[in-house]
Amino acid sequence: MHITRLVGSILLALLLFINACAESRKPAVAGTFYPGDSASLAKMVNGHLANVTAEADVDGQLIALIVPHAGLVYSGQIAANSYKLLEGSQITTAVLCGPSHRVGFEGISVYGPGIIWRTPFGDVPCDDAMCQKLIDFGTNISVIREAHEAEHCLEVQIPYLQSTLSDFRIVPVLMGYPDRGTIQLMADALTSLNINQQTVLIASTDWQHYRPASDGWKFDSVGVACIERLDPDALERHLTSGKTEACGGGTAVAVLKAAIAKGANKVKILKYGDSGDVTGDKSGVVGYLAAAVYKSSDAPNPPKPSTDEQGKKDSADKYELTEADRQLLLEIARTSIDCHLRREPMPEYDVSDILRKNGAAFVTLTKTGQLRGCIGYTMAFKPLYETVSECAVKAAVEDPRFPPVLAKELPQLHVEISVLTPLQKVQSLDEIKVGRDGLMITLGRQRGLLLPQVATDYGWTETQFLEQTCRKAGLPLDAYKSPEAVIERFQAVIFGE
Repeated sequence: MHITRLVGSILLALLLFINACAESRKPAVAGTFYPGDSASLAKMVNGHLANVTAEADVDGQLIALIVPHAGLVYSGQIAANSYKLLEGSQITTAVLCGPSHRVGFEGISVYGPGIIWRTPFGDVPCDDAMCQKLIDFGTNISVIREAHEAEHCLEVQIPYLQSTLSDFRIVPVLMGYPDRGTIQLMADALTSLNINQQTVLIASTDWQHYRPASDGWKFDSVGVACIERLDPDALERHLTSGKTEACGGGTAVAVLKAAIAKGANKVKILKYGDSGDVTGDKSGVVGYLAAAVYKSSDAPNPPKPSTDEQGKKDSADKYELTEADRQLLLEIARTSIDCHLRREPMPEYDVSDILRKNGAAFVTLTKTGQLRGCIGYTMAFKPLYETVSECAVKAAVEDPRFPPVLAKELPQLHVEISVLTPLQKVQSLDEIKVGRDGLMITLGRQRGLLLPQVATDYGWTETQFLEQTCRKAGLPLDAYKSPEAVIERFQAVIFGE
C-alpha cells in the first residue's frame, strides 16, 4: 500500500515537473479572431454549438473533420457543425492540420512535443509521443517555431475542442508550400499514426476568397464535390488547375488520403456557407465548409474494377440518356444561347430524373463545318441540364479563341453535346483507346483536354492524341512522358442537331 502511494506521488511529481518545464504557446489571435476573455468566448462558442439543431447522420467511426478557420464571428457557426459530432465521443487526441499563412517554408512543421497551447479557456497539452512520431517520420518534418507563433488556423479550433471534449491532447501540424511532394509527405506521415476511435484528424481550410457569392460557389462547389466523393486526387488536381481554391487545400487533400488509408468510405457534408451569411454583403465573400469523413459498415469500400470491367460500365452508361432526353438537352442548349443574346429569362423545363442528376458535359458549336466555340465541365457538380445550359452560353460568348456569337448567327450554328463519364487516371498508356476515350493531361498548373471525337476526326494515332493534348495544355509534345504528368481518360455520349 505504501509502495503504491509512493509510486503515485512520484508520478504526480514527475507530471508537475514536466508541466512546469513545458513551453507555453500563448494565444496569438485572442481578441481579434475570437473574444479574448473566457466569458465572451464561452457565450460565442456555446451559442454556435447550441445552434446546430440538425442531427448529422454519421453512421460509423469518425476519422476526420473538415473545418474553416476565419474569425469565429464569421466561420464559427459553420465549424460548430463539425465539432458538434465530438460531444459525448471518446476522442482523446485531435490531430490539427492546417496551412502556414504567414511563414513560408518547405515541408511540415509540428509544434510539439513539450508544448502547452493556451487559450482563454485554459491550457491544452500536446500528445508528445504522436508529435515525436511525426517528426521522426521524415527529414522534411521538423519544428519551425516561427511558423506557429502568429498562425491562427489551428488556434481557432481549440476553443471548440475544449467545449466538446473533457480530456484531450492535440498534435499541431502546419503544411508549408503545398507542392505535390509535401502533400503526399503529410498524407503518409498521418497514415503512420495510430488513428483509432479515440483519435480524430482535423483539416483546417477556408475556400475561395473575396469573390461575389454566386461566383464563389462555382469555385467552391468543385472542391466540395471532390470531398463528397472522397476523391483527394481530383481535389488536388483542381486545386492545381485553379478550378477550385482553398488556402488549406493541400492539407485537406492530405487528410482525405490518410483517412481513406485508415478505412474511411463515407463523407457527410454538414454545412456550407460564406462570410456574407453573417455580414449580409454578398459582393465579396470567403467560403466555409464543415464535413465529416468516416468509416461506415454500411458502405464497404468497393473493389476497383479492372479495365475491362470499367469499359463495360462506361458502355452501359451511354444508354442512360433516352432520345427524348437528348433532344431536350439540345433544345435547352440552343434556347439558353438565344435567351442570353436577347437578355431574356430562360423558360422553365420539366426534365427527367436523369437530367436532374449532376453531370459533366461539353457543348460544341460549329458554323458551316468550322468550330465556333467549345466549353464544358469535366466534373459533375450541378444538374446535367443546368451544366448544358451554362456551357452552351459560355461556348457562344466566352470561348477566348473566338469573338462572341451574334444573334444573327444563331440560325447558322450547329449544336453538339458531349456528356462525359467520370475521369479515370491512366496507369498505363495501353489503357487508352482512340475513338473511345477523351484525354486530359495535367502538369503543374497547365492542363489540356480533348474530346474523343477530336482524335477520330483527325485520324490521330494514340501517340499523336497524347501529343496534341499536351499541345492543347501549352506543354511540350512529349510532356505526357513526365512522371509528374497526370493523364486521365473519359468517354462521352455524343449527340447533335
